[in-house]
Amino acid sequence: MVLPHPDCRIGEEDIVASFHTHPNTGGDFVQEPGETDKRAVRDDPDLKGTAYIGELVISQATVYLVTPLGQVREVGETQAIFTEV
Repeated sequence: MVLPHPDCRIGEEDIVASFHTHPNTGGDFVQEPGETDKRAVRDDPDLKGTAYIGELVISQATVYLVTPLGQVREVGETQAIFTEV
């Protein structure tokens, strides 16, 4: 469930990023963000705040960023990003 987020805010706080997971572990599953993911960010008029960097999509192998324009960038390897130092 997505909370109401008018003007890219939750209550009095700016939204700087959002995320969801792609926990698909089978070889036939697509790990990267699909068209639905891109459209959901790009077409949401309330995710256009100046502080908002986009939606992180966390898959088994890679973390992706869907920008507010719907473009996809690789952030890095999931395990490297979430490994404790």
